[in-house]
Amino acid sequence: MKLKRMDATISTSKLQESKEFYMRHFGFELVYESDWYIELIAPGLKTAGISFTLPQREEGEFFNGKGLILSFEVEDVDAEYQRLKTAGLVKHQKIADKPWGERSFVVDDPNGIHLYIYKSIPPIPEYQVIYDSFK
Repeated sequence: MKLKRMDATISTSKLQESKEFYMRHFGFELVYESDWYIELIAPGLKTAGISFTLPQREEGEFFNGKGLILSFEVEDVDAEYQRLKTAGLVKHQKIADKPWGERSFVVDDPNGIHLYIYKSIPPIPEYQVIYDSFK
């Protein structure tokens, strides 16, 4: 299978709040909107998106926000941290270097989804050994 696009769809009653959050804070672009479904694409990355649907359909379960983490790799994680902290979004995990090779922080979207925002950095030697074993 060759994937052409990746999209996560979240079942939520917070359609407008979700749309505004991702467009305002992360630059996502609106692709489609109806009274029960909204589809956004990542800025400059037409092959990745996120969608939101009302929990009214026969398929799927209502999503409660627990257990899902979306990861966003960015070029300047410190600038993003400052920008989102100023916007009042950093409430969970402050920025820190992780031993596995990421500098990161966590914010939540309106649905309670953790957004893990990071930049790759060199891992500590113990993790590098593990990564090298998969090459």
